[in-house]
Amino acid sequence: MVAAATSTMQDGTFLTSVDFLNARFVPTDIPLKPRLNDQRFYHKRSRRGSVVAFETDKWPQGRIPYILSSAYTTSQRAVLARAIAAYSAKTCIRFVPKQETDKDYIVISKLDGCYADFARVGGKQQVSLADECVDYPTVIHELMHVIGFIHEHQRDDRDGFVRIVWENVINGANTDFDKLSSVGLSNYGETYDYFSIMHYESTEGSKNGKNTIEAKATAFTKLMGKSTDFTRGDLNRVNRAYKCYGKMSY
Repeated sequence: MVAAATSTMQDGTFLTSVDFLNARFVPTDIPLKPRLNDQRFYHKRSRRGSVVAFETDKWPQGRIPYILSSAYTTSQRAVLARAIAAYSAKTCIRFVPKQETDKDYIVISKLDGCYADFARVGGKQQVSLADECVDYPTVIHELMHVIGFIHEHQRDDRDGFVRIVWENVINGANTDFDKLSSVGLSNYGETYDYFSIMHYESTEGSKNGKNTIEAKATAFTKLMGKSTDFTRGDLNRVNRAYKCYGKMSY
């Protein structure tokens, strides 16, 4: 990889053309990292869907200003660039360097594990991508929280597709398996997706190595949560939510 001179501002850095050049060499076919407690809600959700529906929760025109910590290495910056480039190629979401006039923005830094504030909350909001989180599918997953996606297994219709095995869930991790609902969420016409980049795998959050989630269609139990990229359903929901005309894959 080519070492890049970073583009900077007072509070951090931005990705450069060299980072996006290096991104071409980043592998994408690697498994997601564990994602317990990786979506941070500012408001309690209480009814229907998997993606934000209220315009006030969305990023206007899909434009998401960002600041990047200077702590990331050249290879880590390439991973971040690869993920951001994938959003640009497959959706109308744009992660752009923060301008002085931008009041709502994200800060990507190495805080404590892998997590992101959910949807647009207003002002400065956090995306934590510690060293163990900087791989392509994990970055895609966390940025999906930023644009307004909950975990697939927390959809309000999940009971028709999966069963949560509560007795195997780590003590204190119940909220990661709770069914979420809100009048501010929608599935945008997409059915439950076992392969979504937002789905947990069957043993995630297990205290004993046994399943915490089992598919009602049992053949999917070992397959769900193994995605390394967006599924068609993921992209359809992003593009419908943000009215990405010309980017639809259906």
